[in-house]
Amino acid sequence: MSNPVPEMKARNPRTGKCDYRFSPATSAVVAATANDLRRNQPEWQALGLVARADAMCRFADAIQSRRDELISVLVADTGRLSQSMLEVDALAPMIRLNIGFAKTLLADGPPQASFFPGVVARAQLVPFPLVGVVSPWNFPLLLAMIDSIPAFLAGCAVLFKPSEVTPRHSDVLTACFTDVPELRRVAAVVRGAGDIGSAVVDAVDAVCFTGSVRTGRLVAEQAAGRFIPAFLEMGGKDPAIVLASADIDYASTILLRASVAATGQACQSVERIYVARSIHDKFVEMIVTKATHVGLNRADITRGQLGPLIFGAQADTIVDHVADAVQKGAIIRCGGKVVEDGGIWYPATVMTNVTHAMKIMREETFGPIMPIMPFDTVEEAIALANDSHYGLSANVFAGSEAEALAIAHRLNAGVVSINEASLSSMVYEFESEPFGLSGMGRSRTGPEAIRRFFRKKLILTSGSDSPRGIDGRR
Repeated sequence: MSNPVPEMKARNPRTGKCDYRFSPATSAVVAATANDLRRNQPEWQALGLVARADAMCRFADAIQSRRDELISVLVADTGRLSQSMLEVDALAPMIRLNIGFAKTLLADGPPQASFFPGVVARAQLVPFPLVGVVSPWNFPLLLAMIDSIPAFLAGCAVLFKPSEVTPRHSDVLTACFTDVPELRRVAAVVRGAGDIGSAVVDAVDAVCFTGSVRTGRLVAEQAAGRFIPAFLEMGGKDPAIVLASADIDYASTILLRASVAATGQACQSVERIYVARSIHDKFVEMIVTKATHVGLNRADITRGQLGPLIFGAQADTIVDHVADAVQKGAIIRCGGKVVEDGGIWYPATVMTNVTHAMKIMREETFGPIMPIMPFDTVEEAIALANDSHYGLSANVFAGSEAEALAIAHRLNAGVVSINEASLSSMVYEFESEPFGLSGMGRSRTGPEAIRRFFRKKLILTSGSDSPRGIDGRR
C-alpha cells in the first residue's frame, strides 16, 4: 500500500500565514490525466473552429459569472487587488482577439502549383494533441491563459500546472472549465511542486513555461530530450534610456510606474534606468520625490499603491542585490528597507552611483527598485542597455520619435516602447520574440500565438496520368 502524499501549504502574501492547503498530484496522476485529455482531444479538434470559438465564448461567460470569486482567490494568492481585477477582466478581450486570429489562420487556402510540372501542393495544420502550461506566481491566471486560449482554439487539449506559491485560483478556474461541457473534457489542472512540473513535461506534446531562467533551462533540456517544442518566457532586466531631449517630468512619472507597478514583480518591469548626464541630477530629484509618495497598502488593500511581495523568498534576492550595490558604493536615495507586517513589503527604492559590477544592474531583482546610472553619449547608452544576458523588452524616452526610433533599432530586446514603458503588457495583437535568456520559441502574442501550436503538413498531388519511370522520365 503506497504512502499518502503529504499536503502542501500556500502562504498568504498579506498576512504571512499559510492559510491554504492542497493535496499535490503524483506523477501517476499526471500521466493518467494526460492520457484522458489526449483521448478526448480528437473530438475537440473535430468540432471545428466555429464550435471551439463558441465554447471559448461560453468560457468567458463562465469567468464573468464567477468574477468576484475569481478575484477573491487571486487576491489571496497574490495580495493584490487592482492587478487581480486586471487578470480576470483581460481574459474575455484576449479570447475575442485570438478568435479573430484563428479565423484568418485556419481559413482554407487554394491549392498551389509547384514548379515541378503537374504537382499541386496543399497545406494542413495539425494541432499538437496535448499542450502543457506551467504558469508562474506573479500573474498566475493571465500568464496561464495567454498560452492556453490560443492552444484551445487551435484544437489542443491543455494540462495546467500552476505555481505551488499561488494555487488557490485553480479551484475556481477548474469550475469555469466545468461550466463548459466541451472544455471540461480537454482541460485539467494538476498541482504540486517542481516534480509535478517535470511530470507534465514528460506527459505532453508541447510545453509552455513562464518563470525563472534556472527552471526554464531544465524545462528546455527535458523537452529537447523528448523532441517536443518548448515555448519559454523567462524574465528580464529591462532597461530604459532617457535622452537629454526627453521631458523628464513625464519620463520620471512613467518610469516610476513601470518600475514599481505590481511591486516590480512583472517580467517587463523596468529594472535599469540610464539618464543623460546633463539631466541626471534633475531626473533623480524628480523620481525620488515621486517615489516617496508611493504608499504601501498594508492596512487597507484599496489604499496605497504597493502590495506585498507574493513570494516571501523574493525578499532575500532584493535584500541581497541592494546590499551588494551599497557595499560596492551605491547610494540609496529613498526606500531600501524591508517592511514586515505579517506579509513582506518593500518600498519604492531609488539608487544612484550604480555600476555594472553590481548585481542590481546585472541580475533580475523582481522588486520595486530603480537603479539610475548616467551616460555621456548615445553610443554609451546603447552599449549599457545591451550589456545584459536578457532581452525581453526595453524603453526609450526622447524629444522626438525619430530620435528614439534610431536607438530602438539598435537595442537587443523583443519589444521596445518609445516615450512610454512596458507597453508589451497592454498590447497583444502583434508578434515579438525575446532576446537572450529572456526566452525561447515563437511569439505568444499576435497570430503566431496560435500558429505555434500546429505542425504543418504538406500534401502533394500529381495531376499526371503518366507514371515516371526509374529514370525519372514519363
